[in-house]
Amino acid sequence: MPRAGPACLTCREKCRKCDRARPNCHRCISKGLVCGGYPEQFRFCGIASRGKWKGARIPVNAQRPRKAPNGIGTSQRSQGQQSSEIIDVASKSPDPAYLPSHAERPNADTQDSPDGIAEVLRRPETGTLLSHYDSFICPHQLSEIGQDSDNPYRLYILPLARKQIGLLYAVLGLSASHLGQITGDQTMYEATAVEYRMKAIRALSEEIRRSQASTLLEDEQDAILAIIQILLLHDICESGVSSHGIHITGAMSVCKRLLISEGLSGHRQRAVFFLGNLAWLDIIRAFAGPERLCFSQDIRELVACASDNKFEMVNGCHREVFLIIGGVMEKAKEYTLGWLTWDEYQIAMLVAKHKLYSWDKAGKMYPSTDPRWLAVAEAFQFACILRILRLLDPLRPAKSPDIQDCVARILDATATVSSDCSLIELLIMPLFMAGAESLAPHSQYYVLARFRDIERRSEVRNPVPRDLLEKVWAARAAQSLDDDTNVSWTNFTHCPEIARQHDYLII
Repeated sequence: MPRAGPACLTCREKCRKCDRARPNCHRCISKGLVCGGYPEQFRFCGIASRGKWKGARIPVNAQRPRKAPNGIGTSQRSQGQQSSEIIDVASKSPDPAYLPSHAERPNADTQDSPDGIAEVLRRPETGTLLSHYDSFICPHQLSEIGQDSDNPYRLYILPLARKQIGLLYAVLGLSASHLGQITGDQTMYEATAVEYRMKAIRALSEEIRRSQASTLLEDEQDAILAIIQILLLHDICESGVSSHGIHITGAMSVCKRLLISEGLSGHRQRAVFFLGNLAWLDIIRAFAGPERLCFSQDIRELVACASDNKFEMVNGCHREVFLIIGGVMEKAKEYTLGWLTWDEYQIAMLVAKHKLYSWDKAGKMYPSTDPRWLAVAEAFQFACILRILRLLDPLRPAKSPDIQDCVARILDATATVSSDCSLIELLIMPLFMAGAESLAPHSQYYVLARFRDIERRSEVRNPVPRDLLEKVWAARAAQSLDDDTNVSWTNFTHCPEIARQHDYLII
């Protein structure tokens, strides 16, 4: 069967399969990347690193726009689409990856109109995918009440998706990706899911553009937050990596009116729910690099005060620990950017470490009286202590007593949560943090076994935690016997070739 032409230049550079859609590759659009187009004339630039052309220069399109330092084409900059940085993102414009060109903007006579929602909802495929989201995906997004009707992923998102086309597309894309993977339907997760995801991103782009010119309705504001969260769940199900960190950064930039002008209160529980989850994901991505932190501590405090117990049901981490580690990552970001001296930074880390060591899990409120919530709280408590120890001294040998004590506390706590308990699905991050410092083969085996328990229960495999741990363990095994310098997992989450790093979503 003849090929449909060459892959786009972006997919070529990333060595991945291209869907060869015209005028732009759908896979690039779904990842929030600028598609480099399809080559007609070539000039030679760069060195191939794999395949039969290894060592040769790679041909790229001679007409491709020149890149500015942040990776955005100069032609885009001339149109006034400035890149939003992680620093002070709330006061800046939305990320240009969300902003479509004029040709890509949905028109009133397309499916993105209100009538288009009814048309999409009438399709048999839509019914199947919404049913899969409702029955299989929703229950695993939070513990204990996953099957209940007041599960917010069911209660908030499904009704909103029937009114907001972008959210409907995002839900269909996530469902198609998950259903396609568990059934082995390659077309569904490589074509159908990507098409819906692309449409969701385009609709999100238009909503973000509108939010800069006028005040959106509550449904429209909440739909933006929900779309971003669903896109992140799609990333987690597919690869565990969110390309270039645009989703969480974009969420912060478009929520500035909600957060600054309107504030957060009890009557906006839907918005508070989405923001709480995004604020936790912001901390998770900052674990790989503090400079990636986007939400401010003020926002985290507002979310912690306004959230109900569903915050812990979704994220696992107790909100008090969430606030402590959020403050830690904010100080780490300030130090990384040169805004704090070493002495100021060290004092802030030591104070936070003392707070976490003295934090009493027994005297706190939890979503239920199940005693295993105490184990979950302890696992997150010591995972965050581990992060502080590594922020203070990234090269300290993993065999150090305080580090190994944290590992033991995490593994002992998680051992009390059986594989048939819904709380086990909350423990990926603590297990990962313990695994990154585990030296004994039996500890490493235990961590991987718990990952398998979670995968079997949730039917979702986030490949990032396992892949990073195996790289860390292999690098440690390759060290000489007298070299006990730490090998940090963050070494494998930074790509110096790109200006905006990818988000590693270890949940």
